[in-house]
Amino acid sequence: MDNWVNTGFDALSNVKLSDASDILNLSDPLLSKIITSKKALQILEQNFIQDGTENSENKSIIQLLMAACDGDLVTLENTLRSSSSIVNQLFPTSENGVSPLIYAICFNNFETIESLLENHNADPDVYDTLLYYTPLMWAIHFNQLQVIKLLLNHQADPYLSPQNNNINAISLVVPEKTEIYEFFKSHNLLKTETDQNDIFKPKTFTPENDFEDDLTRKLKMQTLSNTVEEEPEEDIVYDEDSEVNLFQDSALRQTPEFEYDKLLPEQYIKFNDSDIPSLLDYVFNLRSNTTYQHNTKIPASMIFQLIRYSHLKANSKELTEFLFESFSARLRTVTNTKSGAFNMALQDNILGAGDIVLLSYWLSSLQFLHFYFCKNEIYKTYPMFLQELINLSQSLIASLSFSINSRLNLLVDDCILNFTNLVDVSNVLYAKDWNLFKKNKSHPNNYDDILNTLFPPSQDELIKPSPIRYLQVLSALDYVLKIHKVHQFVQIQTFSLVFYYLNCIIFNRIISQSKYCSRSKALQIRLNISTIEDWLRIHNFKVNKPDTISIDKLVDIQLHNVLNVKPELIPDNLIFYYQSLYSVGKYHLSTTIELLQWLQCMTSLSDEESLINTINQFDSLNYYQLFKVSNKLYKYEVDEPKFKKNLNNLIKNLMNQHGENQVTKNSQHYMTQSTLLTKEVYVYLNPNHIFPTSTISLTELINSYGSGIGGVKVLRAKKYQPSLSIAIIDDIDEILSHDDDDEVEQVNKEPHEDEENEEPEHIKGDELFKQVQMPNSLLHKHWGNAESEDFESNPW
Repeated sequence: MDNWVNTGFDALSNVKLSDASDILNLSDPLLSKIITSKKALQILEQNFIQDGTENSENKSIIQLLMAACDGDLVTLENTLRSSSSIVNQLFPTSENGVSPLIYAICFNNFETIESLLENHNADPDVYDTLLYYTPLMWAIHFNQLQVIKLLLNHQADPYLSPQNNNINAISLVVPEKTEIYEFFKSHNLLKTETDQNDIFKPKTFTPENDFEDDLTRKLKMQTLSNTVEEEPEEDIVYDEDSEVNLFQDSALRQTPEFEYDKLLPEQYIKFNDSDIPSLLDYVFNLRSNTTYQHNTKIPASMIFQLIRYSHLKANSKELTEFLFESFSARLRTVTNTKSGAFNMALQDNILGAGDIVLLSYWLSSLQFLHFYFCKNEIYKTYPMFLQELINLSQSLIASLSFSINSRLNLLVDDCILNFTNLVDVSNVLYAKDWNLFKKNKSHPNNYDDILNTLFPPSQDELIKPSPIRYLQVLSALDYVLKIHKVHQFVQIQTFSLVFYYLNCIIFNRIISQSKYCSRSKALQIRLNISTIEDWLRIHNFKVNKPDTISIDKLVDIQLHNVLNVKPELIPDNLIFYYQSLYSVGKYHLSTTIELLQWLQCMTSLSDEESLINTINQFDSLNYYQLFKVSNKLYKYEVDEPKFKKNLNNLIKNLMNQHGENQVTKNSQHYMTQSTLLTKEVYVYLNPNHIFPTSTISLTELINSYGSGIGGVKVLRAKKYQPSLSIAIIDDIDEILSHDDDDEVEQVNKEPHEDEENEEPEHIKGDELFKQVQMPNSLLHKHWGNAESEDFESNPW
């Protein structure tokens, strides 16, 4: 079979395959008219020969056209040499004729075309009046790419329309003609004529698609590759809670809006007191279901619908308070918090203490429960619910902070205090150290050392302690808070306590050990802490401050453990948490940063004036801390000047005279460090201090989880409203029906008393819980009978 193919012959047509491109498509209706015209030329040429007439003008044009059809270059050149004016002439008439160039194109005589254009200056835009096609249109029609390039090189107009009907060469370029289409596209020739000729375009002052500014050009010049592929435009990424994304959820669109003012049948859960344990078990086991493990709205919605029934339907205050107290007590047990305090003794308990995912989950659930209580005005009847939610939120924030910092404590020495990447710091010689056998590190000073620095670090270097590992723990906290939709106001309170504890630990480690109290070591530690500042800049956000920031208007009672409404920017005041995260973190780290600055500049101070000016720059350091560093802890380098005694005495006098007053005005929280012989006060920071907290205002909750300002975000309000899915409702019905079956079975086992003792049918509210039913005699033995007391007798 290969031998047949390799011969180059087609068995059907007996024509060489190499000449297949030259074979004319005789079925082409446009070409058939040109062929008919050629036959007419042949007849005219024979008539001239038979008659012997010497009409030189017609004879020359006929010879020229036949030479163009047959590719006879000799005849073509001789004819045009004698009559060059006929190169663009149409024959037989100008109203119904064809030019020599078009004949050459239709019969695919490339050399003839090239001679007409280059040697005899044929006009590439002269179109025939038979079909009104330009030479370029004929070349596109016959897929002659080389002819197209030749015509365009001789200034052929691709936008010329012979009949002004928008039919031109561009209109004939279709994607099916792949090579021609790509050629026109690459040369930007596929635009319409109006796009090319319009001077005043609709968007005159906006860049076009192929616009390239100076910055883009410079970036391309800096690239190493010769070709730069333009990146496709990025699709618009919508927020998860945007109306565009939420509209894709058909179930959410069909969900009815929750009516807080009316009690509709599907918007509350009917229960009795015996159902509470089973329902709470289901609420606290939702995290084990992978479908709902991060949906913190469901537990809050269930508790809210239960309270709506007991409060609005059953009208039972005792049942409502009992339900909420059972929920809060169960929550304290699960999170290992007792009465609003964190139980440090249960850090490693398997029940979940120290689990940041568990703590973040219930912190988010409490904020949704607070949102629903505010919308339904539950606090007006039960103001202590607000106080209990404040206590629970404070304990969860403290638990979350201690859990994160317990992990950070394991890394602070290796990743922050002892981590050194500056060669000069490693090579510092100290006056009191034995440096005889110390091996100094050296800077990269040869080609191999410099080349090694350009390669990425090895696996062994990556697992070494560094500030990056320290920041990974902070990023884990940021992740769990965001995945559980914790409000930014609660997030910033959590991070505030985390950075306060972080600062206390680092500060106390530095000021308690002399090995960290040197100017070179302070420089390295300050560099390591700058990575924490970079993390704050990357994850920075700010909570929008509402018009009113007080929560006292929700209830009439005095609330405890709440933030003060004062203008001073300290962590005990509510306004402090409406700053950016970077400002909050920088405030807490300021004590450590100022201590490191003092270590770097202390020995360079030469007189009292420079010392006082330096001390006045510190907002967080007190005289007790400055004096301890300068008098006891500072570690001098070799050839470093000593801190003058008169300056040290000046700090001591300031401490004795104004130390107490300075500490009183300072917002720092200190602890007393006692030993057998000494007692240090106002030096060490207290890491166990817990700041008050505050709930989120209703305005902020509506802007974040409701319909927003103007009520335009309807789908987002539906997403976070206290509605339950059909699957959850089915599970609840199954739990309640199972409890009812157990009650019926228990009642059937009991003997019926007289009908006089039956309860009245219409009982409302608290009357259900005012009667106490005595234990059944079948369950409790009467020990007063003599027969029952004879328990030693043989029952057989």
